[in-house]
Amino acid sequence: MERTPRPLLDAILKTLHANRDDLRNAVLTRVLSLTWQAMERVPSRTLVEAASASSDQQALLRILEAPEMALPDADVTSIEAARARGIEARDQLIKAEGGSWAVQRVAKYLGLTRQAVDKRRKANKLIGLGLGRHGYLYPSWQFSKTGTLPGLEEALAELRRQDPWAQVIFMLSPNDRLDGTPPLRALRQGRIDDVKMAASLFGEHGAA
Repeated sequence: MERTPRPLLDAILKTLHANRDDLRNAVLTRVLSLTWQAMERVPSRTLVEAASASSDQQALLRILEAPEMALPDADVTSIEAARARGIEARDQLIKAEGGSWAVQRVAKYLGLTRQAVDKRRKANKLIGLGLGRHGYLYPSWQFSKTGTLPGLEEALAELRRQDPWAQVIFMLSPNDRLDGTPPLRALRQGRIDDVKMAASLFGEHGAA
């Protein structure tokens, strides 16, 4: 095994000693992370130039100024892309089948108070999609000319273990147990028992 150079050992020992200080520990963590990125990204010729610099400061600057260090981190880029896709998918669910209503509109349509609408949502009798500080949006397809869609509450009772977003996905997606018909369309066709059965199996291994 090759012997670790003494200067490297001294640098490591100093780093470990500084680790006793929380502030220095936080800074060193970031510096070490940056150093690791440099070893992965910067070409050998740049590392040679940095190693031959006249001072530690010049060595560090040579690495930081390398064009490769300005490239976006692949992990961060993939995370941001995934987040963007998630937001797009969420927006599609909110806008599907006529869009979604704010609680005020739902309350007026059903002749209820906002508190009563919220109570129904908590009782799993209405789907309310949480938007953080912006409250909830209620998919408009839940409502018929006379109130809520017939069979909705029965289906939601079978989906009680699923979160509201999963419930929406179930209602709008083609379902093999309904011959490829989305459960929402099946409810509109009056196939309440069929939808209840499909809902009871939703989320099981191999279930549509």
